[in-house]
Parts: sequence; C-alpha cells; structure tokens
Amino acid sequence: MITQAGLAEIKTYADGIGPWKFYILPAQGRDAAGNAAMALDRASNMSPSSLIADAHKAGLFVHLYTFRDEAEHLTRTYNGDPKAEYKAYFDLGADGVFTDFSTTGRVALTSGSRRMVLRNS
Repeated sequence: MITQAGLAEIKTYADGIGPWKFYILPAQGRDAAGNAAMALDRASNMSPSSLIADAHKAGLFVHLYTFRDEAEHLTRTYNGDPKAEYKAYFDLGADGVFTDFSTTGRVALTSGSRRMVLRNS
C-alpha cells in the first residue's frame, strides 16, 4: 500500500496515512564484529524514503508513529535527543505525529517553522 498505486487507492477512502516512522527513515547498523545491530540505539538512520512526498503527491496527510523520549527508542543518529528526531521528520514534511511525550513534541514543534499535529498515542 505504500506504492504510488497503493496510495492512490487509499485516497479513495481516506484523507491520510499513519505509517511507522521507520518507513520514512529506516534504521540500520552493525556492531564492531560486523553483526547486525539488534538494539535501536546502536543503529543509525539510512537515507529517507519518498513515502511522505509520494503520499502528499497523492493528496494524503502523513501522521507518523510512535515518538518517545527514552534513548532506547532513538537511533544513535539523534545522540539521545528526542527533539532532534521530531525535527528530522518535520523537516521531511510530516504533517503530524503520534507521541507518548507531547511536551517534548511541542518543544520540537515550536522550535521549527512548520505547523504540525501532535496526537497522544
């Protein structure tokens, strides 16, 4: 459903999509022995996908889930700063997010120039 054809189909019955945030910024990493990183905080973000742009092109809003403050829920890309994670997704064009930490989300939101929607999950 995250192909252009799938998004066009979704547009026939919905105004937006709510994908897992890692469909936008996938995480990947290796430990010192070359094994796949099993802990998110040992992985880094890869290049962003085109899902937000593709959804917007199809006329859909994009609200991502779930944003949290704890370091184990952040890739090492953000150096333990959850506001940096929000900003990365806002900068890619996310229209809103689901979060368990609305205060952090609000701080990240108001430090940027885009208007977003925060939803408690």
